Amino acid sequence: MKKGLKIKVLIFLGLVSLLINLNVYEFRGEESLRVIVAYEMVTSNNYLQPTFLGDLYFNKPPFFNWLIAGVSFFIPWSEYTGRVVSVFFVFLTVLLIIHFSYKLFGNRILSLLAGLVYLVSVDILFWYGYLAEIDVTLTFFLFLSFYLLYVGFFENKRMFIIFSGLFTGISFLIKGFPAFVFFGLTYISFVIFSKRWKEFFNPAVYIAAVLAVVIPLLWIVNTPYPDIYIKRLFIESISRTRGGTDILKFLSHLVYYPVLNFKQFLPGSAFLLIAFLLYRKENTVLNIPFGIRIFVLATIVNYMPYILAVESRGRYIIPLFPILSIITAYLISSVEKKNLVRYFMYTSIFLITARFLLGFIGFPILMEKKASRKRVAYSIADTIDIQKKIACDCKSEKTICLYLDFIKGAPLKTSRHIPDWNYLIDCSQKKKGEVLSIYDLKGKKIYLYKRK
Repeated sequence: MKKGLKIKVLIFLGLVSLLINLNVYEFRGEESLRVIVAYEMVTSNNYLQPTFLGDLYFNKPPFFNWLIAGVSFFIPWSEYTGRVVSVFFVFLTVLLIIHFSYKLFGNRILSLLAGLVYLVSVDILFWYGYLAEIDVTLTFFLFLSFYLLYVGFFENKRMFIIFSGLFTGISFLIKGFPAFVFFGLTYISFVIFSKRWKEFFNPAVYIAAVLAVVIPLLWIVNTPYPDIYIKRLFIESISRTRGGTDILKFLSHLVYYPVLNFKQFLPGSAFLLIAFLLYRKENTVLNIPFGIRIFVLATIVNYMPYILAVESRGRYIIPLFPILSIITAYLISSVEKKNLVRYFMYTSIFLITARFLLGFIGFPILMEKKASRKRVAYSIADTIDIQKKIACDCKSEKTICLYLDFIKGAPLKTSRHIPDWNYLIDCSQKKKGEVLSIYDLKGKKIYLYKRK
């Protein structure tokens, strides 16, 4: 089998592995929040103002929830409904990486390898690539914006720059203000690299910037409280990436954060380091092409806000993974005589096999644990009359409420919205009725009350 075909098979198997037993592994963390918001959109037919357990929700724009809501018309509500969105955009990102790499280098093997590097990154293959989280969807739109901006800038195609603004606007509808920062820093890095200072006055980039702002404004002005939404999104962005006044915490972050990122991008990060060390060992002068050099600069410039902000989380740099994947594929392909490409393929086979095992064996084992939120939800459903009014005042255990949404076929809301509830799910330890059941989730107790 030819090398190109082998890589295609690995990419196909890697994508398939992301789908294995997704309905067995229950929702965790913020996944439940994304799906609850989408569920309430569909049931209320209100797609402009997100709500969470009936309360107005301002912390994130609604585009990712719109995607989940759209999928629900084809796939009934379950773990698949939310997670298939992420898998789909991983697939699109891999295709875009392959296309972009081939456009840059005209090398089919290198292009396919770049797509594989992204796909088998541990944070993609074993975590965010299948979870109902916004990160890989945001990554696709930001990388598409990067691609269009690159082509528009370096090939003097102004319409591409303008379209880059359009997808930046969509990216804002996924995460908020970080999309604007990515667009601005990327364009600045292009100008600095090329030393074409007059490009700061290129009309196309101003049209793109206006378009990037207008798109989210068309949504936000149609919400009940646009001023609150803008303020909350800004605060949310600043609070997650703010710097620290504690010098020890800042210095610790400077050491810890790159190590965390290195782990996230494995095995690509390890092979990138090995390729660099091999070049150094042989005293080889790196003849790095234009595209790779600008990619390196753009990565460094876009990385700076996160390395300088002590509150940065590892997943914030996932949008840089496609660019890093192309850089990695180029370097390990350039030392072909050391068989790095072959070793990377062996590593990919191992990781994809592990991912299949995680889906077929690991997920069922993990869900046998006593603290399963899904199991608690079904236990509650068996204990009560599911058709009566149920309120949920335990937002921290929203996963339980989400599964009850699915079972009941209607959204649960807080007691503020359902004051005449028949049953109440609460975790405040303040007695609010007749206790029907108490569920212990690793030390955290969930109380099921019946109105007296």
